[in-house]
Amino acid sequence: MIGITSITDLKQNTASVIRKIRSSGNPILVMRRSQPAAVLLDPEYYKMLEEALEDMADIRTIEERKNEPAVPFAKYFEKRFKKKQK
Repeated sequence: MIGITSITDLKQNTASVIRKIRSSGNPILVMRRSQPAAVLLDPEYYKMLEEALEDMADIRTIEERKNEPAVPFAKYFEKRFKKKQK
């Protein structure tokens, strides 16, 4: 569950807010004048999100390319290296 804190509270209690993020593993939404200003995340959670985004991008690329015509490896090798594969 995401926590919420104000910028003022973050400034005054930075160490406490960071401890809360680390212990719970949950992100904290930082508010400024009742509007979202930033989100603070545990580094491991952030890394997991990055990896998930990379996986999604890879899956999208695979889906886009799966209907492209295939080239046999021998033909690619011959074209790429200008010699026939043994």
